[in-house]
Amino acid sequence: MPQILGIRIQNFRSLADITFGQVAFGEGDPLPSIMCFIGPNGSGKSSVLDALGFIADCLREGVESACDKPHRGGFQKLRTQGVSKPISFTLYFRQASASRPISYEFSIDERSGTPVVVKEKLRQRRKGQTHGQPFPFVDLKNGRGDVWTGESTERERKETPRKKLSSMMFPG
Repeated sequence: MPQILGIRIQNFRSLADITFGQVAFGEGDPLPSIMCFIGPNGSGKSSVLDALGFIADCLREGVESACDKPHRGGFQKLRTQGVSKPISFTLYFRQASASRPISYEFSIDERSGTPVVVKEKLRQRRKGQTHGQPFPFVDLKNGRGDVWTGESTERERKETPRKKLSSMMFPG
């Protein structure tokens, strides 16, 4: 069963930069099985829950549709007030209890009045790798970048160029 180990949310509503659980390889403690958010009105509890829903909507329906849902009111209402940086998310998860964790980062900004994914990165340590930087098997900026698939070693990877990708993984 997949497990979210941690999440980082930046520039989403009142959440300028907040982290729950483990969001880096080998650093911090994973999220517990059950979490409870307690705090005064206006402290960001609903924003955390909407951020999770927003991520799901982006993956299911596309970024523009997720921003334009009636209860969200568009990209400018989602970005933290007074901030011009993109809305960014980092999810750290594993597909199964024995699998290697994956880090998924993506950032959304506005281009010509339309919300778009401006950065997307998936990283995972290679099989047998216990330390060092995880391998970026998807690394996109503004819809262009590198995607790598296969089981070759680090040396073989350097000798074989990764497949170029020319479109974003998110629709819209």
